[in-house]
Amino acid sequence: MRKYRIKSLALSFVCWLAPVAVAQQDQSSVAEKGHLLDGQLKVISKTEGIPANVKLAFSKIAREPSFAMANPGQKFQVTDVVLDRTLPWRRLVFAGVLDDKWFIHYERGGYAHGYYVAAFKANSHGDALFLWGCGVGKSAKTLEELRPMVATCQLADAKSYW
Repeated sequence: MRKYRIKSLALSFVCWLAPVAVAQQDQSSVAEKGHLLDGQLKVISKTEGIPANVKLAFSKIAREPSFAMANPGQKFQVTDVVLDRTLPWRRLVFAGVLDDKWFIHYERGGYAHGYYVAAFKANSHGDALFLWGCGVGKSAKTLEELRPMVATCQLADAKSYW
């Protein structure tokens, strides 16, 4: 009986502690999120302008064998009704770069159509590493419009569905 009380007490403590840790993490990231896309970023409007290392990192988090994304205005799989199996499931809205940091703002089709941003950083070996990603409510037309969307979105890791 005593063994169960100890386990119960430990479980209660963990359940109480977990939301506190999440709240502290969220508070520290709120200030940082407002600056995720700061600086004089160069806007990229075609997938051809995204380097191979960033495309490779994106395809890894997207769980795709290779990078497949339509350019703005091109056809892609908007819904879950597949009419053309050759079309990609994602379409670029725009991307951006500043030094070794990249982001890709894109539209993902399918059952849960939505708009997303994924950020990457190139390391000293030339590999691009996923930093963060988030869903945004709509397509941004400009970088200035995207910044506040990212500042208020819920950041996610590579385990999320991109």
